[in-house]
Amino acid sequence: MAPPTTIDLPAIKARNWTLKTTYTVSQIISYNLALGGSGSSLALVYESDPRFHALPTYGAVPCISIMSLVHAAMFDFLPNFQGHNHVHGEHYLSLKNAYPIPKGIETVNLETTARVVDVVARRTGVLVCVEIVTRDERTGIVICENEWAGFVMRTPSSGANATQTPRGERTAVYPTPTRTPDRTITHQTTPEQAALYRAASGDLNALHIDPETAKAAGFKAPILTGTCTLGIAVRHVLEAFASGDASRFKSVRVRLSGPVFAALGETVRTEMWQEDGERVLFKMIVDWERDERTVLSQGCVMLRGKNQGASL
Repeated sequence: MAPPTTIDLPAIKARNWTLKTTYTVSQIISYNLALGGSGSSLALVYESDPRFHALPTYGAVPCISIMSLVHAAMFDFLPNFQGHNHVHGEHYLSLKNAYPIPKGIETVNLETTARVVDVVARRTGVLVCVEIVTRDERTGIVICENEWAGFVMRTPSSGANATQTPRGERTAVYPTPTRTPDRTITHQTTPEQAALYRAASGDLNALHIDPETAKAAGFKAPILTGTCTLGIAVRHVLEAFASGDASRFKSVRVRLSGPVFAALGETVRTEMWQEDGERVLFKMIVDWERDERTVLSQGCVMLRGKNQGASL
């Protein structure tokens, strides 16, 4: 098949992908630790604890596997597509219940479907918005919904939408407040964290572990997986405004603005502003060798009311 010369948006929207995956207790424990969860918190690391649960951004993990299928298909439907020009730019995650994984089940079978819902012209490429829905295969119940927006550089935008189609929280923009943050939490990343997250999430992209691959991609060192950076920020929001109660998480929307170099032990700082009882705005900054830069921006976590979350 000859590569396309323009973007056929209706044809792209007609495509879909389905993938079945299985996750175990061991992977959930590894995931919680990879986000900086405490090894002494039995709710995060001991499967027999009645409060045992996956941190809520575990709901983004099924995206990683199915996005590999979408990424491979981009060679067929995007002009001049090159794999290394595709980066994770924005993300939305919504949990339909209090937790991303059914409680009390040691092995979880999931079915995840994906479809492109928008392709938007940008100055140097296009933004490809992919809707991802994950169900419990056993019951058919929707567990979570994600929208993964990937920025594809150097792709001609002929045929793409000129502006992004508004879709509520999925496309909302949350400007960072100018006032002093209400809360700030820091976290020091490590090479071990980056390696653990690869194993826990199944994202085995060499960019996140191999210095030579990172160098070839234009980075000074391997970069932390974007969904890991997001997970750390959400954990900070829950600690700051929900007393660590993961069941109060409802949704998150954020822009991934830059890489974190866990291989260099960079420290990240999550700055947070509580707009009301259920909405927390945030951004994440790296302060490394006096080179302060924003890595997550326009972030917003929506919390469930105190009486709406499930007890652990």
